[in-house]
Amino acid sequence: MDPSCAFDRVAVVGTGGYGWHFLCALLATKRLHVRAVTSTTDTQSSLIKQSGLVKQKHTDKQKRIAKLRELGAEIVEYDDPTSEAFAAAFSDIHTVVSAVGLSGVTSQIAMIDGALAAGVRWFIPSEYGVAHYTSTWMPFPSPLAPKTDVDRYLRDHAMPRGLAHTVIYTGMALDYLDPASIGLKLASRSATLVGRGGTPVSFTPAHNVVQLVCDIVQRPHEMMNRTIRFASSTAKMRELIKVATNGEHGERVKIVCVDEAKAKFCELAKHQDPRAFQIYSRLLIEEGLGQINRMNEPLDNAMFPDIDAEPVGRTLERLMEHSEPNVQINPTPAHRTASAKSVTDGLGRRFRDFNM
Repeated sequence: MDPSCAFDRVAVVGTGGYGWHFLCALLATKRLHVRAVTSTTDTQSSLIKQSGLVKQKHTDKQKRIAKLRELGAEIVEYDDPTSEAFAAAFSDIHTVVSAVGLSGVTSQIAMIDGALAAGVRWFIPSEYGVAHYTSTWMPFPSPLAPKTDVDRYLRDHAMPRGLAHTVIYTGMALDYLDPASIGLKLASRSATLVGRGGTPVSFTPAHNVVQLVCDIVQRPHEMMNRTIRFASSTAKMRELIKVATNGEHGERVKIVCVDEAKAKFCELAKHQDPRAFQIYSRLLIEEGLGQINRMNEPLDNAMFPDIDAEPVGRTLERLMEHSEPNVQINPTPAHRTASAKSVTDGLGRRFRDFNM
């Protein structure tokens, strides 16, 4: 008997962003019962509400839900993000994959409590980025701090009560986030660099993240109670700027000193200006916190040989060409032992050597 059969009922929380892509990929395997768990209301910021985009987002959400039903997903909605609501939503579910955005990270505590009450066996929190590290210069908690609270709650509270978990770090996805958020302005082939741009950064494009999560979900006994670090490539900002600006310098690259960026971040953050997070992302990179294996932890790429990792240089070129990746979802990933040798992946053949 296939050991993953005991975990063939999967719930994904969130139907937008990564949630949509996870659901489509899991449904494409034809091996799993997939449930989409979504809020009955769209929790948007006051700025979005004022902009008049809420109606459009609601319409888009209804289209997504209709399409998911057509693909075979079960749809469960909840009103409020309480443990009771999540317990009801997770009834008869073995695995929960959270795909909430940054604003919904704190709701995962109630999500975990609901999973425990419903008898869920495995919980995958919404990470798919970089680990949170405290920056000594910040006068208040960083935007990523709640992720640490969720990880600690899983480890100290949920795991002793029988709920396994897997934390997945993939670095930055330039085709999921706006490259301009880290200073790469692809439309004008220009860039803004904070600091010297010489620290390594981990990158994994969105389609590789989706392939990774889909693979992990189908290999529960190998993946439970561990941290997975997967990076399609590692590069420095000054290397990416070379690609984004077609190798040109001068007026196309604006350099901002770190102290100036820190002061601007603090000013914007006090007023809850969304631009603060973009500056924070650039400072995080310059500080060396954008590398998922910065403490010399081995990457786990070797455990996922079916994933054709796309180098970040190619991701940038694809975005500038407005082309889409060729995504293949393996419905029956090979089962490999959890002790498979981990290796550190480089930039790939084409982008391995940057001279700048």
